[in-house]
Amino acid sequence: MQEIELKFQIPPRGRDALASTVDEDGAVRAVRLQARYFDTAARDLAGAAFALRLRREDEGWVQTLKGRGDGMMRRLEHNAPVDLPPRAGADAVPALSLGRHAGTPAGIALAALLASRGLGEADLALQFSTDIERLSREIEAEGARVELALDIGTIEAGGATLPMHEIEFELLEGSAHGLLAQSYLWVEAFGLWLDVRSKAERGDRLARGETVASLPEFVALPEDAPFGARVAALLRPVLALAAEVADEQATPAHQVALTRGMSDLAGLLREAGVEPWLADTATLLAGLAFEPAAWRLADTQRLWLALIGFTLPDEDAAS
Repeated sequence: MQEIELKFQIPPRGRDALASTVDEDGAVRAVRLQARYFDTAARDLAGAAFALRLRREDEGWVQTLKGRGDGMMRRLEHNAPVDLPPRAGADAVPALSLGRHAGTPAGIALAALLASRGLGEADLALQFSTDIERLSREIEAEGARVELALDIGTIEAGGATLPMHEIEFELLEGSAHGLLAQSYLWVEAFGLWLDVRSKAERGDRLARGETVASLPEFVALPEDAPFGARVAALLRPVLALAAEVADEQATPAHQVALTRGMSDLAGLLREAGVEPWLADTATLLAGLAFEPAAWRLADTQRLWLALIGFTLPDEDAAS
């Protein structure tokens, strides 16, 4: 299974209004999510874009494995409900078991990673936890059925705490282009800004006591590669850098890398002859890498969503 979703940070000024809108007709579902994330001491899973967690969802437990997917919005995901022994106490926590993901695409990929490094389940240990209050509901428009999930809570690791206030848009059915269109309406209304950093990524950094992200790698594709693939190759590291700048966590090295990435992106867009505003906006942003507020603007989010649209195959839909 692959999930298709986008996640946005919510600025303080828009939080109350957004929460009221999510819950405006009482159709919202409220649930407390308490998760425990596991990795090796050397962070082998995080380094390969895996996330492995046990999460309590109200009174039940689910073990989830996520891995790198095949697109800008896609990730491998497998969820396995976990039963506790009949006499287990209210505070009981189930044991981790990689066997719950055996035979699934995500499970096969993780097993291959661990085997290649001589590692096994015994090498996995708790690294950090999250405690989230989630309000969720479904909306339908633009040919897509989408789940909105408003997450408010904390990530905790070794006595350090990081507050979370974000909203996810996950495609349940229909067109991924419809998901992009729906999410932009919320961007305009509440000042949301796109954040490609997952809770697992941010939690891993907190657990390591690091405030600065490593620089992402830019991979150049040949000129005869499909346009969407060339856009995606530039957009992945650009979005990672832009999130750090928007969150005011970037170093000068991040900002310089973002400037170069945006310049390359603008050049690619001009070369392809797409709508002029796309290349013009990318060029403008290339000169604003030292201005965090610019990367939180609605026009910037509009550019990201339009570019993500280029990376989607015409038939892209929830699966």
